[in-house]
Amino acid sequence: MLKSYYEILNVDEKASKQEIKFQFKKLAKMYHPDLNSSLEAENIFKEINKAAEVLLDDEKRKNYDLLRQGEIFQKKYTKKYSSGCGFEDLFKNKKEKDNTIKQTPQNGQDITVNITIDYSEAILGTQRVINIARSIVCPRCEGKKFANGQKCSYCNGLGEKTENRKITVKIPQNVKNKAKLRLKGEGQYGKYGGLNGNLYVIVNVDNNDELKIKDDIVYYDAQISPYLAVLGGNLDVPTLWGQATIKLPPLTKTNQSFKLINVGVLNDKTGKKGDEIVKILIQIPSSLSDEEYMLYEKLRELNLKKKNAKTFEYKN
Repeated sequence: MLKSYYEILNVDEKASKQEIKFQFKKLAKMYHPDLNSSLEAENIFKEINKAAEVLLDDEKRKNYDLLRQGEIFQKKYTKKYSSGCGFEDLFKNKKEKDNTIKQTPQNGQDITVNITIDYSEAILGTQRVINIARSIVCPRCEGKKFANGQKCSYCNGLGEKTENRKITVKIPQNVKNKAKLRLKGEGQYGKYGGLNGNLYVIVNVDNNDELKIKDDIVYYDAQISPYLAVLGGNLDVPTLWGQATIKLPPLTKTNQSFKLINVGVLNDKTGKKGDEIVKILIQIPSSLSDEEYMLYEKLRELNLKKKNAKTFEYKN
């Protein structure tokens, strides 16, 4: 004869899950072995624990109610349970099947992240530290979701915890935009002996770089002031390998180019670096101070005197 789990928990047959949970916790505090050392309390606790397990599971509760009403028991289960087996046997095969499924190796899912690097990093290679979050089996309840007859407080009954991990990703030289790098086994953990998933890193290359590259040659447009173009001097320019200095001669013209040797792209086949071509662009100032304006006026006067002197000299 089936035990009345509703009577064991002292709840109505139409009680909600919330009501059943409340009554279970109330009884558990009274008869839990850690709080009540009597043998009778231990047996009662087993009973209320079993009752709560059935009544808080929708499928088990539904089948239990059908059995109590006799609708299924008489037609389908009379022969199967004529030996006097109880309600627990109804779920024996199901539990064995569930355990078999749970023990089947399950491979972990892959994780995909996106990173952005600039053009020079894509050419030279670089590395990035990324943060990933992946699920691990709860170390307290070992994935069972319950501990000591209650929902595991450490994982909140999920059976899993989130692990945050930092991983250094090495990006090779000459990587292409949208390249997909695979880090084997760095994805979600596999379960029951299954393989870990992989971590895929999608590399996005930012083309808005001041250095333009074609084959092994790097091109850079350098904007300079008029006085630097006229007087000459040192000009610092960026390269793939750091800063370099060009010594501009006096009277440098706009669109004039200078070559920096051996600071371009490293050729994988030859092992040699290309060059960098620096094109000069004279930048006209957008505003002038009064003093600067007067100096430019003075330059214009000197230039006019110079022209007049040449004209006078030509007529004579």
